[in-house]
Formats: sequence, structure tokens, C-alpha cells
Amino acid sequence: MKQLIHRISQTFWRIENKIAFYPSLMAISGILFALMMVYLEQLGVSVYLQKAVPWLVINDLETARTLLSTLIAGLISILVFSFSMVMIILNQAASNFSPRLLPGLISNKKHQSILGIHLAGIFYCIITLITIEPTQSGYQLPGFSVLLAILFVTVSLGSFIYFIHSISQSIQVDYILKTTFNNAKKRIEHLIQLEQDNEIADAGLSRFDKSSDWHDYYVPQSGYIQTINTTRLLKLAQQHETHIQVIPTKNTFLLAGLPIFKSETELDEDVAKEFLNQFLIDNSESLSENYSLAFQLITEIAIKAMSPGINDPGTALTCIDYLTELLTLRLKKSDELYLVQDQQVVIEINIIHFEKLLYVILAPFRAYCSHDIVIVSKLLRMCEYLLLQDCIKDDYKKTIKKQANEIIKDAREKLQNALDLDVLDTRLSQFE
Repeated sequence: MKQLIHRISQTFWRIENKIAFYPSLMAISGILFALMMVYLEQLGVSVYLQKAVPWLVINDLETARTLLSTLIAGLISILVFSFSMVMIILNQAASNFSPRLLPGLISNKKHQSILGIHLAGIFYCIITLITIEPTQSGYQLPGFSVLLAILFVTVSLGSFIYFIHSISQSIQVDYILKTTFNNAKKRIEHLIQLEQDNEIADAGLSRFDKSSDWHDYYVPQSGYIQTINTTRLLKLAQQHETHIQVIPTKNTFLLAGLPIFKSETELDEDVAKEFLNQFLIDNSESLSENYSLAFQLITEIAIKAMSPGINDPGTALTCIDYLTELLTLRLKKSDELYLVQDQQVVIEINIIHFEKLLYVILAPFRAYCSHDIVIVSKLLRMCEYLLLQDCIKDDYKKTIKKQANEIIKDAREKLQNALDLDVLDTRLSQFE
């Protein structure tokens, strides 16, 4: 039963970010509401309202049909235009910034909800239109339902106006950078809090020694680790009296057949499968669960901005500012992630180390921006700022100084102006 619930939750997690998920739910809601109104009309709700508040009911057959036909056509036009806008925005984001941004834009729940409102209105109006069947012996015109159709379209028009505002804002580079930064900041702060709760810094914690005798268990399919059900994984490890080491980091693409975790004790097939079920593996990366992806996104936007086709160094400088703030926060986090129970380390999760993270960030800048003294100076100021942080560790200092020297070395090879070279010589002494 628990496995079934877990699989359902994993399936829901996968489809929730699909562009058609919320529109489909809201379209079904519109159909169900229309069917409910059909039932109420059969009970005589329009007849009652015609007597009580006649101004709420449309009692002319041709007017109702014309109105509903017009509303359906209008809603379909709005839906097509909205969908076209989404496709244009996705294409522009992929061209100007990074294709990695597309999953975040597609999974925007506000935009999905607006498309769903349009779909719900269309289905409601269609069902209401086909129920107009007046006879000579009785009142069959759903006048109140027609009034609700007008309200549906009013809401759709309001949401369409908001959609235009939101979609035009979501493609602005400042908005994209701020959103990406906030997601990464929340994730890093969560991991820092997790470390503090586990008291990993306490030297008295009992850690386990990883050995080559541990047993490997292999990933059943290729993809990225989207998320790990750490609570359930910890319970399973305690229940079966074993220690676990998660081998790959979340930013690594896993190939089927490679080991995903090690266990101190050998697990039987069913138990191992239950452990593997705690890993959600998909073909895309999740920004909310993988803060290193945010560093890559911001770096890619900066490099794209420095390309000859875009030539926007101002955006690159803004990206470096965001990277500086995120790296400052990352300094507070260790390069290890443990799950602890009763002052004993039970699970070790492999994460990207600060040295590798800083290299992945600065290597593209050194390759594509070393010819620009403004960008180089900004990167060196970032390194200087990181070295001034009180929380910085000695090994982090060595990493930062090493990368700063590499920046200066590559810039020397591409810069020829004597004044620019003097600037580099002045900065060099600060990283020795």
C-alpha cells in the first residue's frame, strides 16, 4: 500500500509540471459545472428565478443562442492567442537566454490556470448551447445558465488581461534572474537549516566508514534525480539496519545500469526495489530541488548576453551580482550532506562540492569573457568579496584564490592594452 501511494505521488509530481495538467483539470471542472447546471435547469431553477428576479434570466431563444455562439467564438480566439503567446515566449526564452529555462516557464501555474479558465468557459458554453431545446408545452430555455456563461467570459477577459501582463513580465531578463535566484536561495537555506538540525558540525557524531565491501544497487532507468524521499529512505535504512551512501549528485545524468547507492548490508531484491522507489528519476532537471542548476542557468544567461549576436554586457554584470550573492550563501554550507538519527549518521548524500561548483561557473566566463576587462574586473571583485566573508573555510579560500589566478592568467593572454594589464597586475597581489 505504501509503495502504491509513493508511486502515485511520484506520478503526480511528474505530470504536475506539464503544461496541460492544470488546464485539463479546469476544463473537466467546467464540464462538471455545466452538467450540474443542466440538472438544476431540469429542476426549474430558471423558472423560479424568472418569477423572483426576472432581470437575472435571459428568456429570448434567439438572443441566448446568438450570445452563446458569440461567446464560444470569442473564447476560442482568446485561447488560441494565449497559446500562441506562450509558444512565442518559449521560443524567445530559448533563443535569447537558455533552453534550460523552458521547464520553468512551462510549469508556471498562473499561466496554466489562465488557459484552464478559457477551456472551462468554452466547454461550459458549448454544453449550455446544446441544452437549449424549447418546446411548445414547456419552458426549456436555460436562461440562468446563459447568464453564468456571460460571467464566465467576463472572468476570462479579466484573466486574459492579467495573462498579457504576466507573460510580458516573465520574459524580462531581470524577472527571470530574480526568480531563479530566489528559488536557489530558498533551496540553499533549506539545506543549511537541515545541516544545523542534524548538528553535522558536532565532532561527536558517529559516522560510518565507507568500504569497498559495500553493496552497489543500480538505477533502473536513465535520467536525472529529481528528488529523494529522504524521510522514507531514513526509515528504511533504520528498519533494515544498514547505512546508505547516495553516489551521484543531482546535477549528473544517470545512465541505466550505473550504481545509484551503496548499502553496508546486502539487501534482498524486494527491499532494494523499495529503496530505489524513493528516488524520483526523470529526463529533466528540477530547479526547486537542485540549486546548482540555478548557478548554471544564471551563468548561461550571462554568457549568452556576451555573445556577438546579443552583446549585452549589462546583463552579464547583473548575473555576476546574483552569482556573488548565491556563492556567499553557499559558503555557509558544507560539502557533505548527512541524514542523522540518534546522533549517528545513517545516510550520506553526495552533493556538488564548492570547488567543482565554482569551476563550473567561472570556466565559461574565462573561455568567453576574458577579452572584456569590465567582466574580468567584476569577477575578481566577486572573488575578493567571497574572501572577506567570516564564514569562509580555508579550503574554500584556496579554491577562490586559485580560480581568481586562472581568471587573471586567461585575461593576460587576450588583453593587449597596457592600462588593462596594469589593472590585472594590481589585482594579482590580492590573490597570492
